[in-house]
Amino acid sequence: MADNPVNSAANPADKNSEIFVQLRKLAEISHSIEQHARMQASAYNLVQAGEIKRRIDELTESQNRLVMAIVDRHPDAEARERFKALGRKIDDYRPQIKACDDREELKRLKNEIDEAVEEWVLQFQIIVSNIVGVTPPTRAVQSESPF
Repeated sequence: MADNPVNSAANPADKNSEIFVQLRKLAEISHSIEQHARMQASAYNLVQAGEIKRRIDELTESQNRLVMAIVDRHPDAEARERFKALGRKIDDYRPQIKACDDREELKRLKNEIDEAVEEWVLQFQIIVSNIVGVTPPTRAVQSESPF
């Protein structure tokens, strides 16, 4: 009966608790990615660094799936598409960075990426706020806890 959309709509507390569980899991994954990135930076050899990179890739994929599962719960298709377009915009910077040898150009790209990521985070926070029924932020909020 809990899977029935009518019941979920009738009880927003259940819907919100599901989102909060997903947000907690997302926070755990993000924290683990940060820990692994620090470990990778201090790896003793290439094998260790490669294994840590593999784990970071796995965690990143899990993070991406979870973010999209949350975003896909938003009822507004236009808001979902706007968020996905920002993600594609960020992904489009990867080949530019790899191909770039100019220090100033890299600095410019970093600034553009930082702005795009900030906008992406804000859009995600707005989507989550809309789903749970709270006032969305006007700028991206950074915190150790998702709550």
